[in-house]
Amino acid sequence: MHIPDAYISGFVAAIVSTIGTLIASRISFRAVNESAKKASDGIKQQIDFQTRAKLAEFRQAWINELRVQMSTLQSLGVTPNLPQAEKEGFYKAGTMIELLMDRNDPQFAELQSCMYSFLAAQTIEEKYSCNAPYVHVCQDVLKAEWERLKKELVHSPDAGA
Repeated sequence: MHIPDAYISGFVAAIVSTIGTLIASRISFRAVNESAKKASDGIKQQIDFQTRAKLAEFRQAWINELRVQMSTLQSLGVTPNLPQAEKEGFYKAGTMIELLMDRNDPQFAELQSCMYSFLAAQTIEEKYSCNAPYVHVCQDVLKAEWERLKKELVHSPDAGA
């Protein structure tokens, strides 16, 4: 039996067309998968950044509150003859600082010591002598927390930062 050349040409053309379609589909499938992976990675990066930004917002609010309480304690601590009505604010600020701070913070003991120095001071000279060390340790604590906030915001935790 003899197969006409037209049939063979049509059959070969169909096979070549089918193979071409399969190759094009495979290339298109790869491109779609790569595009989807890139989009997924981009979404994951966006979520990671938004999470870090929200945590940084909370940390900044915490730093701001710590700063307010530190300054309240300092201003009441150096006030001569602090009226009884304002002593509650002094004690409250000290307690708030202790509650806001992590007791495992390397500067916590020094900060607490400076705070209790204000409490123990009897004369105005003693109160004033407590001021500089207290302000210094407060600046160190606030600076360290600010640096930590910046580092957490900029560097992803899974990037080894």
